[in-house]
Amino acid sequence: MNRESKHFLLSFFIISMGTPAQFIFAVKKADPLTGTLMVSFYFIFSAISSILFSKLSDRLMRRKIFAIIGFVLVASVFIAYFFASSPFELIACSSMVGIGFSAYNPTSNALFSEMEPTIPSGKLMSYFFVVASAGWAVGSVIAGVVDQYFGDYVFIFGAFITLVGLSIYSLKVQDIPYDRNNAEDIRKFKNSKPNPNLKIYSVLIIILSIAMLTRHLCVQGGFSLFPNYLEASTLKGGLELESISISLLLAVNMTTQSIIMIPMGRLVDHKKFGRKIVLLFGLIGANITVFAWSLIYIPWIMIFPQMLIGFAWPALATAATALITDITTRRTRSQGLGWFNAGLAIGGSIGPIVSFFLMIQSTGNYRFVFQILSLVPVAGIILVLIAFSENKLTHEYYLFRRKK
Repeated sequence: MNRESKHFLLSFFIISMGTPAQFIFAVKKADPLTGTLMVSFYFIFSAISSILFSKLSDRLMRRKIFAIIGFVLVASVFIAYFFASSPFELIACSSMVGIGFSAYNPTSNALFSEMEPTIPSGKLMSYFFVVASAGWAVGSVIAGVVDQYFGDYVFIFGAFITLVGLSIYSLKVQDIPYDRNNAEDIRKFKNSKPNPNLKIYSVLIIILSIAMLTRHLCVQGGFSLFPNYLEASTLKGGLELESISISLLLAVNMTTQSIIMIPMGRLVDHKKFGRKIVLLFGLIGANITVFAWSLIYIPWIMIFPQMLIGFAWPALATAATALITDITTRRTRSQGLGWFNAGLAIGGSIGPIVSFFLMIQSTGNYRFVFQILSLVPVAGIILVLIAFSENKLTHEYYLFRRKK
């Protein structure tokens, strides 16, 4: 791996340390119903912006500028969170973070895939996601301590650490020039013939996006309630944990991701597993995790479903992004990743709204909501099972059945 790629990963590790400010502490700052709307609006704006920014990135072949815009916007909103108090202000801040995330995530992912064309896709994407997970895990613990003792200064920490990562990214990472004669740019398959996956690119992206939608509807619908569920008193059906305990518990998820991510990337490239099987692992793991939340009454047992979701995300993320790399050229890669993020974002926007109404319908029964949400990924699992097959050796894909 070259020096520039290492600087890229370092910057993403540092930036990811600030991410819990949005997904844990901003949501925890709100009441449960406002929290679900914050998550929902975050993903609504993320879905729209992912498609827009990724298309512009591919058209202009400029990844870095969109990433910088996203980082600056996220850091600015973290500062705004420090002053925000009303439901409207919190929802507005969450929406803006969604725009910032969609500006930097798919474009940076596409850029990193172009920086190391000789490394197998699954292995390469595992490097990208492992630093994000490790940064989140470290950031969760540090931010939990800051929140426990200094309250809303946790958002100032998030802004500061994002700007530190941005500085490294701006100085050390450069765009890869586009060359029409480069083998990676024209995307040859097995170095001899046009990539046959390009013919079914649109259909595979739709299948993948729908599967991601079902997964994120379930998981983000659950996570929109999760911090409040952990903090709520046992009389209200919660687990009655303090901020540091919540941060440590959530760090179990990210720590597991950090440990599992690179081995999972190798599994994605392995000829006996491939993209599809590992993708199914990720969808099934999410389904089981959210259902398991509804069964737990002893706080420390929550460690085990957190480890499972920590296994499921590396499986899903590395398999899906490697598959997208297989079926795209440099001219369509950011868009492919943008649609992947849009599928996650649309599911992530619907999930909290579903949770919101289920909470009202069940008069605040967290466990009932988790059980209903856990049914949704079953549709995505069935779709992936029947809609396409994969040649695990060449990573060529066929619709509905294997080509004879």
